[in-house]
Amino acid sequence: MALNSGEIPRIIWKTTMTRHLNDNTPQATTVKKVKRVANAILVSCFLFLLLVMVLVTLPKLESTQYVMGICNVTGTKLNKEPGKQLQCHCAEQNSDTKCTIFYPCLQIYVSYNNVSVREALVVKDRRRISEECSYKLRDYDCQTKDDVYKHVETFREKWGVIHSSYKCFHASRHPNRVTLSNKAPSTALAVNLTIFPCIGVVIGLVMLHYKEQIGLIVLRRLRIGVNEGYLPLTLVRNAEDSRERERTE
Repeated sequence: MALNSGEIPRIIWKTTMTRHLNDNTPQATTVKKVKRVANAILVSCFLFLLLVMVLVTLPKLESTQYVMGICNVTGTKLNKEPGKQLQCHCAEQNSDTKCTIFYPCLQIYVSYNNVSVREALVVKDRRRISEECSYKLRDYDCQTKDDVYKHVETFREKWGVIHSSYKCFHASRHPNRVTLSNKAPSTALAVNLTIFPCIGVVIGLVMLHYKEQIGLIVLRRLRIGVNEGYLPLTLVRNAEDSRERERTE
């Protein structure tokens, strides 16, 4: 089949583009390396940003909702009902198996002034805001039943003495709970750890958008392919777009 005069330059142009853009040319290889680096930066920064949001930014925002006040202990209760008791796991002596120790649910009630006097249950920190007990033993403190009861009694003596007062924290979202601590990362740390991965995301996007220009700069800096005929960037993009259309068709 005969080719018209308009198709011949197009075939020559496509052949030239294919030769210059194949995987063996320094220009194409460098552009692909820049693209891989940009993708790696984007993925790592997105993951780091997600981690910072969960561990730093959200706890900091949550802590700002709590207000410090003075709590007055009004009563305590040891709930020993079978369904209400707590449990911890301890390692049995000379054995790899674990034992289970049940202990009563300690509830400490206080009053605090928030427009009007309210009564609330004391919990240790914000992570335990939905719990029904003021104190929950950690497994590494769980040794023997006597030790467990001693921990509970020590906590009661420190925070549950009737008519005693101490600083506590309350939020309008949880009017029936007060916390003994409101620890959170500093504002400067939260801002810095949030900004840095955002900057990394921007850098990755810029590298993807200008990967051809960056590839050429890298080649010239490394003095690779001095005698290579580098393609104009517009032709490189046009060739990539043409190959993409051919694959979709």
